[in-house]
Amino acid sequence: MVKDKRYKTVKNLIDGGYIITFRQIFDTLPKSVLYKHLGINSVRFKNLIYHVDLFILKDIFRMANYFEVEGDIMLQLIYKQYLEDHIPNKSSKRAKTKEN
Repeated sequence: MVKDKRYKTVKNLIDGGYIITFRQIFDTLPKSVLYKHLGINSVRFKNLIYHVDLFILKDIFRMANYFEVEGDIMLQLIYKQYLEDHIPNKSSKRAKTKEN
């Protein structure tokens, strides 16, 4: 399988600190490219993107291999995405307390 050149672009963006969460990858690389390379059904993959805690380690390390980054870097991107999705930020807490 020929490797998509956008994988290298994503690697450079990760290394440069421009991509800091998992979903930011898809600003550069279409979801379809990655889920086809992983052999994951498109509906399941789209669900995984919004529920990153459901990824299995094998797929995380395969993605790291595609992007030519260390596995712990891919884990960090997914972890930061998880925190962003599940830990409410302080500004939303303030807005809720002001409403009450």
